[in-house]
Amino acid sequence: MFTTGSKYYFGVAGLGSLGAVLYMVLVNPCDVGVLALLGIAIAMSLVGGVAQFTDDFDADTVSEAVTASASAPAKSMWPLLLALGGVLLLVGMTAKPIIFILGIVVIFAAGVEWALQSWAERASTDSAFNRFVRERALSSLELPLLAGGIVATIAVAFSRIMLAVSPQSGAILFIMIATAVLVVGFLVALKTNLKKSTIAATCVLGAVVLLVSGGIAGFSGNREELVVAAAEDHYSHKECEAASSEHFDKNSNNAVSMKSGISATIRVKDGKLTAQLIGIDTPVQVVTLARSNLTTILFRNLDDAQYRLVANLGTQKVGDTGVEEEIVDCTQMTGKDQTQALILKISKPSASSGPYTLTVPGLEGQEIAVVVP
Repeated sequence: MFTTGSKYYFGVAGLGSLGAVLYMVLVNPCDVGVLALLGIAIAMSLVGGVAQFTDDFDADTVSEAVTASASAPAKSMWPLLLALGGVLLLVGMTAKPIIFILGIVVIFAAGVEWALQSWAERASTDSAFNRFVRERALSSLELPLLAGGIVATIAVAFSRIMLAVSPQSGAILFIMIATAVLVVGFLVALKTNLKKSTIAATCVLGAVVLLVSGGIAGFSGNREELVVAAAEDHYSHKECEAASSEHFDKNSNNAVSMKSGISATIRVKDGKLTAQLIGIDTPVQVVTLARSNLTTILFRNLDDAQYRLVANLGTQKVGDTGVEEEIVDCTQMTGKDQTQALILKISKPSASSGPYTLTVPGLEGQEIAVVVP
């Protein structure tokens, strides 16, 4: 005797099989539609078989009746978030590493929350008490993490906005947002009879506006000068040529703290390059520096022209390519009667990596030899 549920599923399976046969005869026996209809028929047959085997899950005994009358588990969003974490994990494998890491975080958080919720639901038959158990176990962990996540999200959104607008507009926008926050805080403190729902709605509205603006700014990208600077790698290398650099030499300090530990002073005077060691008045042409220690060399320009001090520290291999590249460090452009400090940390002796020298572009044929034991 077929059960009510199995009749329905077997009927759908029969219609799927009949549709597959008609599709093969009238349309195309090798088309994907045949596979779709057969898949429906097979799936409905399996479900119908389960319904027939279990008698539509009707309770036959007292224990089964008690189990069937038990309260259903509480609704949970954690399975959905767990599936979302899986999607982020798969997308991150082919997209960006940050998406992959976000997927791992979402999967871990959703798994822990789901497991603890299931544990709390078995604490008793009282759903209110079960909610209390769960909140007591997780509230001390959830609230700080939630607050930290909200603050981090707002900070990232705000940074995207600041990177997308011009420096002048960014300053004005920063002042406007700070003023709005101050005014809202003042009104909340002044009018204590404001409803909590009004305050919450205001905060949520401000957060939504900030997040939407940050998302739009993030998709639109950084402002043009930042894009150009990143493409030309202005921030990770020094430009040690004789000419002044637009980016590396911008807003140079040209001053050195009196507390700096100076190993030697390099001077340019009347077109001549000389070196002077600490405690020795006689100019020298060779400077000895300690290996694997931070060393500060003072560069002082006494001429009218602008110069920079360049340290040539041999060569090194670029990864496993076998290509040799020069190791160069330098100061910013230094004007008349100005001073710059060049901080070096040399890990190899000069004998093994070739001669080390200190030069000034524009003063050809002059150099100070550097000896590193």
